[in-house]
Amino acid sequence: MKKLLFKVFLLSVLFFNLSYGQAGVNLTALPPGEAINYTKPLSTFLGTYFNSGGYYTAHIPSTFGFKLSIIGMYTFIPSSQQTFNSNPPSGYSSSQTSTFFGGQGAVKLGPQGFAIYPFGFDASNIPSGIIQISGSIVGLEVMLRYFPKLKFNDVESGLLGVGVKYSISQFIPASPVDIAVQVLYNSLTFDYVGDTKENTFNSESKNLAINAHASKTFSGMYTLYGGLQYESSTFDVKYFFRDPSGLYPDIADTEQEIEVEGENNFRVTAGGAIKLAAIVFNVDFNITSQFTIVGGISLEL
Repeated sequence: MKKLLFKVFLLSVLFFNLSYGQAGVNLTALPPGEAINYTKPLSTFLGTYFNSGGYYTAHIPSTFGFKLSIIGMYTFIPSSQQTFNSNPPSGYSSSQTSTFFGGQGAVKLGPQGFAIYPFGFDASNIPSGIIQISGSIVGLEVMLRYFPKLKFNDVESGLLGVGVKYSISQFIPASPVDIAVQVLYNSLTFDYVGDTKENTFNSESKNLAINAHASKTFSGMYTLYGGLQYESSTFDVKYFFRDPSGLYPDIADTEQEIEVEGENNFRVTAGGAIKLAAIVFNVDFNITSQFTIVGGISLEL
């Protein structure tokens, strides 16, 4: 059962196998500067993913409320994030090569032999999902996303996400809409634990979002909602640089640490929800650096 739950969790957070033989994730061949460019779209995706699905209404019950939500996302990776301009050593010409989500990696011939870049997963759209629970009382809502850190074979991962939402409209009795502000923070650790230091990969994705959103409910069951959100994401990676092409002797066979900032800045969200008894269905569209469609099913008590 433990292994099954872990497999489901890995699928929900884009399980990318970081064994060094896998295509598209071989950071051991990239010096820090190139590794940052290679993984930047991945950092952006993780930020887009974790900063999605925080709300489908701005209403918070004045007494007690509880929600259990299953949220699905469909994220589109723009072509501009599938390649980057390489920066090889002197004597090699720069060219476009694949990012984590791109296709074929570049191969350049220069005075020291071939400079070979890894290829990516060739992914232009990515489905994903997450489960969250929240409870509210007197205009304050607290949200939790959690999965304990577990190890399956050589991969170890865990998730902690928290959110706090506060009703503003409770102080505006005449307000025609519900208004709320929210802060979200999510942290995902993902480690490949090999038999030696050289075969170990450690990473953590940290994501922050602050938003203000509003909603209007009609006939007690139909809700329109929208919001503006500031967000950020970082992807901290520690890996062993092998320098297989022999182009960077000064840092070859050393452990490297990089901090990759995602292209997550602002987001505009617009969507709608329908409540049938205690079940709420919602869908929203998110304009950000990676356009995302979010849908959810929630048990609301």
